[in-house]
Amino acid sequence: MRTEASWTAAVAMWVIACATPSANAGGWYGPGFAFYVGVPGWGAPYVGYPYPYYPYPGFYPYPYYAPYPYYVAPGPPIYIQRPVVARPPPKPAPRRERYTLSAEELFAFDRDELRMPQPRLDEIAAALLGNPQIKRVTVTGYTDRLGSDEYNLGLSQRRADAVKSYLVSKGVAADRLIATGKGNTNPVVHCDDSDRAVLIKCLEPNRRVEVEPITVERLVTARR
Repeated sequence: MRTEASWTAAVAMWVIACATPSANAGGWYGPGFAFYVGVPGWGAPYVGYPYPYYPYPGFYPYPYYAPYPYYVAPGPPIYIQRPVVARPPPKPAPRRERYTLSAEELFAFDRDELRMPQPRLDEIAAALLGNPQIKRVTVTGYTDRLGSDEYNLGLSQRRADAVKSYLVSKGVAADRLIATGKGNTNPVVHCDDSDRAVLIKCLEPNRRVEVEPITVERLVTARR
């Protein structure tokens, strides 16, 4: 009887072991359910209890790698030329020069009162007002050789003073102007005519008033 019970227990355990899934067969182990049957002399029979379920993945995925970008061959180089902007011609540089005024256009012969109007003196006044950096301007009067040296020196001084007074009346500060008479010195021409009228006409360039230095901006135009 005891031998039959032992064989029965052994057969039961073998059947249960064969019915339990293997990890190599399905990729997992369990759940299983086994019965342990007690054998006479071994104590009370054990009750069945379930095994825990341990799932194993069927495969291990590799990490994801993004594909390489598709290579596109570059085309020929493209050169963009910036448009050439034409610059305006440079403004002519202002220059300082001497203004020589003929006494014939300023005064009557042997007189020191200014004729009117005086557009060239107006131009000189505008140039001085537009260039305040010029602090000192000399107004110099000259005469011809006719008459005595003393008389000519006084006449040249009065003419220089007349030009200075005119410029001051146009807004030029008086402390910027120095009036000087030099009589018949520094002649421009030399004449030996015996006829007085012809001699007076020939000596005309010597009768003058010079204003210097002043800055005058002139527009240079192309000649055809």
